[in-house]
Amino acid sequence: MRSRAVEPRHALQERIKHTSTLPALLDLLGEEIEKLDQVDGYLINLRDSENAYLVSLKVHLTSEFHVLEETYYRYKVALSGDALNLNARAFHSRGIVQCDLDSASEIERDLLRAWKLQQITAIAILDDDNFNQTPIGTLVLLKQEGHIDEQVFINIEQLITLFYLPLRQALEASFLQERRERLESAAVEQSRFLQFVVELNNLTSTETIYQMFATEMFRQFAFDGLGFFLLEHKLLTCKRVEVADPHYEDIGKAWQDYLCDNPYELNTTDGGISHTFLKNLPLMFHDVQAIIKLPMSEKDRHSLEVLKTARTLLLVPICPGRKPIGVLAFYSLLDAVDISESDLHLISKLASLFGAAITNINHHIAIGGRAEN
Repeated sequence: MRSRAVEPRHALQERIKHTSTLPALLDLLGEEIEKLDQVDGYLINLRDSENAYLVSLKVHLTSEFHVLEETYYRYKVALSGDALNLNARAFHSRGIVQCDLDSASEIERDLLRAWKLQQITAIAILDDDNFNQTPIGTLVLLKQEGHIDEQVFINIEQLITLFYLPLRQALEASFLQERRERLESAAVEQSRFLQFVVELNNLTSTETIYQMFATEMFRQFAFDGLGFFLLEHKLLTCKRVEVADPHYEDIGKAWQDYLCDNPYELNTTDGGISHTFLKNLPLMFHDVQAIIKLPMSEKDRHSLEVLKTARTLLLVPICPGRKPIGVLAFYSLLDAVDISESDLHLISKLASLFGAAITNINHHIAIGGRAEN
């Protein structure tokens, strides 16, 4: 394989110099990776402002799975407590971690086969001149057949060297912008929260809590339905489905009837609901009409068929404390719903309030009280 020539390197440095925003830099880095023509896909993951997660900010999957690129955009990997994850291992080791069918564990082989890959490689994005500095993220390379040539890693390391400082500066600028936006909306959000908390926790009927919460969600976000899944006897059971419009009541009832008889087991192969619960992280699927064509659990496939193949699905853990107690499943039937990072942050907060209200009522019942129906 031919190494990058000096002149193209200088030309690339000039392009980087005149590219200031984080998305534009990630697009440019992605273009350069694709020019190598030696990998079938890649993910660029950068750390969040709390250094708690790696967030996928540039996703280019293999051709068969292109439809999932929006789904895995902004997907998070915890940097603690997930020792088997290649991203976390590469980040903490400040090096390269590889996984291929020849040497992988059984769990890793299942992952490779599911994505039809021969090899996955995660590389820490850090400054070669300051090895002790914390990386700003990882680069994941996907290979469907054969193995990635060693020269590819040399070229990738050259790219990381060129992009590291501009990426770090743009990432820090995005953190500042994010903090500014949160401060600006904090007062309005706090006032809304206080009112919502008071109203929610004054309710004594679980049915009313479901209805009030769903009404608030439909008021703020353009979803058509909302499913409530709570943990019972190590299963995630659908307790209720609410719809935004009476026109969708038949679909909501059909989904609830199916799910009530088919709870989700807590394993990673049972579907998106259990995945969201176990990871304790939101998961969004866009253009589900195309996603249904891909391999998935029979339960998820049937659910999507009942929902007439929804356009957007958003799964959010219900976590009133340190551990989740269930999952909220939002769906839209006609139009895709665009949810920003700040929207997702708000939904997660409201989900925790819902969880606290449900927990309070259950506690009241446990000590001898009786909730109203």
